[in-house]
Amino acid sequence: MALIVEHPQMPYRQMAAELGINDSAMQKHLEKFKELGVIERIGGTRGYWKVKQ
Repeated sequence: MALIVEHPQMPYRQMAAELGINDSAMQKHLEKFKELGVIERIGGTRGYWKVKQ
């Protein structure tokens, strides 16, 4: 979550590299956060992550 807060426009592939996990694992984490209503994606591939309070 800290990575998303600090870098909301960072692509998930770059997030995965920063965390040392594979791309599919990062996608699963992001999907879980979206399901829980913690984050939402604003815009498409050039968009950003919004952390909900």
